[in-house]
Amino acid sequence: MTIRIGAGSIAGKPRGADVAGCMMRHGKPQKRRPPRVFGGHGMSDSELKKRLVFSEKALEIIRDIDRVRDLSSGPAAIFSGLTRVMSDHFNAGLCLFYVVARKTGEFELKATQERDPLLRDVSALLSGAAIPEGMRDGVIRLLTAEEALPAEAAAALPPTFRVAELPVFMDNVPLGLIRMARREPAMDEEELPLMRIAESQIDSAIVQAYAQHDLVQRNKELETIYYFDNIRDRQLPFDEMLDLVLQELSRIIETDMGFVMLYDKKGRQLEMRSATHNDLLNESVYSEAINRVAYTAIRRSELICDTWESSRCTIVAVPLILRDEIIGVFGGIIRDPRRRFTEDHRRLLMAVVSQMDTAIFESLEQRRLRNVLGRSVDSRVLERLLAQPDVAILEGERVTLTVLYGDLRGSTQLAQQLQPEMLVEFINDYLGRMARVLHAHEGTLDKFIGDEVMALFGAPLPQPDHALRAVRVGLEMQKEHRKLMDEWIARGVKPAALGIGIATGEVIVGEFGYEQRTDYTIIGHTANLGARICGVAKAGQVLVSPETYEIIRDSVEASPISGVQLKGIDSALTVWAVTRIRD
Repeated sequence: MTIRIGAGSIAGKPRGADVAGCMMRHGKPQKRRPPRVFGGHGMSDSELKKRLVFSEKALEIIRDIDRVRDLSSGPAAIFSGLTRVMSDHFNAGLCLFYVVARKTGEFELKATQERDPLLRDVSALLSGAAIPEGMRDGVIRLLTAEEALPAEAAAALPPTFRVAELPVFMDNVPLGLIRMARREPAMDEEELPLMRIAESQIDSAIVQAYAQHDLVQRNKELETIYYFDNIRDRQLPFDEMLDLVLQELSRIIETDMGFVMLYDKKGRQLEMRSATHNDLLNESVYSEAINRVAYTAIRRSELICDTWESSRCTIVAVPLILRDEIIGVFGGIIRDPRRRFTEDHRRLLMAVVSQMDTAIFESLEQRRLRNVLGRSVDSRVLERLLAQPDVAILEGERVTLTVLYGDLRGSTQLAQQLQPEMLVEFINDYLGRMARVLHAHEGTLDKFIGDEVMALFGAPLPQPDHALRAVRVGLEMQKEHRKLMDEWIARGVKPAALGIGIATGEVIVGEFGYEQRTDYTIIGHTANLGARICGVAKAGQVLVSPETYEIIRDSVEASPISGVQLKGIDSALTVWAVTRIRD
């Protein structure tokens, strides 16, 4: 038995989640017409009750999907949460959630929910099953065991077993597919309207996951580049530094072996200078494949990714360029034939390999001008730090300083409104402007946390006026952000507003982390207090802690806000909203 629903054009498919009111369509809100739950006069009590039950179920599905979309911390959490919701509402013993890869258009399995242990074998079979072409035409299918599975597997299942295949679309564009299986009771066509309601909500959740994924990838790129800067500035011996860079690149693109090949002194032959698993080089089948891909990448001056059937491996190679001259290649190997270098891997490689020329091949004199704080402080501060090399600025020490947090209000809603590319452009514009204001006042950029800025004043160099300096920066950040908002509103985008929190106190400041990743940052109650105050700051506000206000009270105009209860802090506080610095 196969039930086809919605074959052909999607334009006429029921949009059950219309009761939700408004949905996002490629970043633009589209109003929806509420569905008719009760039809006509003269409806019987039983029919009325049936319609009411249906309406309640529909609203419950909408609410649960919206909760997953709005509260999940990342793409993986969104996909697993949606899979759990579908399993719950449709009593599925098995649920598989596929998403369409934007670059390739292929369906990728992102999450699995197995609740019926008797369907474990079915899960393996369905996970590897081909995606029907009908999915691209918006067809919902209910399949029997014989239609969905090999004969041997189908024979072991009860006659009530069904598989539902539900495509997810947005504006006629396929976004994903949900497969649900249940042994009993049998799924039937009466459940299909609720499935359509679920689908009409899930589409926006997938789009949001795309946007979050792009931000995660961008952050990963920035973190990796920052890590390279740290390696470069440690002034290590060349080979040791090369090994560290290679290890990090191999880790982020998940290779079985990473390698760096450089031209010899005569510039004629490539030589293997570093590899994470030298044992593989002893096998001629791998060494031959590496050389062929490496020379192809150099000849074409582009990233090359190739699969070698003889060795059952996939190799990627990227030219290393220094001052417009190819000096070698970076590459990686994946030996598992079931794995491949993804589009994310390639994009990440292209973003970070461009940094390897300076990260690896700067002269010792040039590398000395950069250190772990190169991206965190203004160049003027960096020069003063380098002028006093005996000062152990990276060693953990107890100091009193001021910390500033700036966070966008409503960034989740903004992510739902904008296309991923425009969202990234806005975030980069915003972060760049905030960093420039900060560096103009010789503040230290601790880190970007998504769209949040964390900055320090009073470290690594002492600043007697660190509290007032932080407040001045906060007010200028708000001024600069208002300019940014005006510019983006003129482009038809209403950006998220900015809230700022500032706290002063004693902290431990220094370089923290582990062998492969460290940051110059602070640890202590003051850091948490600043973040909490930022969390309650309203759009356009600069809120300061009581300790900060006591230091700057004679220099600012501010209004108290009493009885503020902060998360993780037992007693209520009085914080101060600063409006201006007195002349």
